[in-house]
Amino acid sequence: MNLICRRSLIASAAAVVPLPLRAADPWAKPPAEWTEKDVQRILTDSPWSKSVSITLGGGMPMGGGGGRGGRGSRGGGGLSGGMPDASVGAGGDSGMGGGRAGMGEGMGASMAPSIQFQIRWQSAKPIKLATVRARMGAEADTSPQAREFVEREEPDYVIAVIGPPMGGPPEGGRPGAAPGAPPRDGIAPPKGEGSVQERRGNPEQWMAGLKENTWLAWKDHEKVHPSSIVLPPGGQRGVLIFHFPKDHPIELEDKEVEFCMRRGPMEVKKKFKLKDMVYEGKLAL
Repeated sequence: MNLICRRSLIASAAAVVPLPLRAADPWAKPPAEWTEKDVQRILTDSPWSKSVSITLGGGMPMGGGGGRGGRGSRGGGGLSGGMPDASVGAGGDSGMGGGRAGMGEGMGASMAPSIQFQIRWQSAKPIKLATVRARMGAEADTSPQAREFVEREEPDYVIAVIGPPMGGPPEGGRPGAAPGAPPRDGIAPPKGEGSVQERRGNPEQWMAGLKENTWLAWKDHEKVHPSSIVLPPGGQRGVLIFHFPKDHPIELEDKEVEFCMRRGPMEVKKKFKLKDMVYEGKLAL
């Protein structure tokens, strides 16, 4: 076989089997080399953080890829005052990904508006690394607190849902609120949903209902509901953080895992491909 023929075959093979592009992904680089843009990409559009666009009025969700989150700042809630757990840092200072109601891409003005949610695995090591870099910059490379936070094995799978305000526990559960007062902001339960106590503002009922209507699901396993829900401090009304027990660990062989949260008529769900969530040689959840 002459040289020209061999070169032609190599070129043809390259066209049929493209070379991997993993090196273009920021999580393929050492964290010390991450730029601010890399950090935001990891926090908003990566295997560990995906966006979901929900069409209001009963439309079907559209699986967005993210990448539209606002830029994070390094102010507020910094790590110097004490290292948080994976529940902290899901909001504005680490790459808010949720969007307010707006027209869906490619939709005319007559179409139903949509809202965007970010679903992020807060307990995954790449997300933890990006979180400390968003808050601390290059200082994260030498901070003992940052290292302890990143390397700590979380007892739960921790997932943040970030989006427009959905309200926390109902208004009646807050000091000074009138019994049965509607939520100050966010999405109120539709008429008829939940018990009378829930509609009147019982925070325990609100939490119980949210736990029941949120789960992780994967192959050959029953749905796993959260053991607890954390509302971040500082008035981050658009952030809900779910802790899922690891009683039945998710394995790479399961191929994919789906997160689902139902709130009234709205369903926020997203599938994550586990083979893409491998970091430093092991599944990072």
